[in-house]
Amino acid sequence: MLFKRHHEVNVKTKSMKPMRSVRKLCGKLARLLVAMAQSGEAYEPDGNLPVKQAA
Repeated sequence: MLFKRHHEVNVKTKSMKPMRSVRKLCGKLARLLVAMAQSGEAYEPDGNLPVKQAA
């Protein structure tokens, strides 16, 4: 849902074309996944950075 909200803001508030917003968010998702893979941490949607998993 977080990416859906970002998309809505991009399109409605920032007057971005829908496909440009999708491409921008795909890049954001790719960077997030790489960071999670490198750090071994889980994604916390309420935070800005991945959060360590409880062992």
